[in-house]
Amino acid sequence: MAKYENEGYCPSAWVPKTWNENSDKRLIGLWSLVGDSIVYVEEHEHHCTPDSAACNQAFGTDVIAYDLLAAIVRKNVNAKKIAVYQLHSESDNKQALSDIHKIMKRSTSPELVLHPASNFAAVLADTTYGMDVWIWDLRITK
Repeated sequence: MAKYENEGYCPSAWVPKTWNENSDKRLIGLWSLVGDSIVYVEEHEHHCTPDSAACNQAFGTDVIAYDLLAAIVRKNVNAKKIAVYQLHSESDNKQALSDIHKIMKRSTSPELVLHPASNFAAVLADTTYGMDVWIWDLRITK
């Protein structure tokens, strides 16, 4: 059983399965440092159940993967829990770019993670239990 399986989907074993021979080899080391602490939190107060396939891409196969994992390691490699959220509307499953600013404004020590040509944007924020990671899938963002 993964550390936080009772809170949502734990991608610890699944993200590495997205990698292939062309994947950045540095991801293996970074994932080994934080992967066991990551949980895609279900049924959050903002109805933010993350799309696990999209988040696995952000951590695994998208060009942002190295930058995202490196930022998490730099920010708090010893985070007990790294809670992943995706803020979206329930009616059309779309995300809003304006929410990036809202999350950054209300978070403690927020850090925006972007990469050219990526399908994703992320915000990292400090919490008492470790870190929150908010993911935007730019393919479904309005």
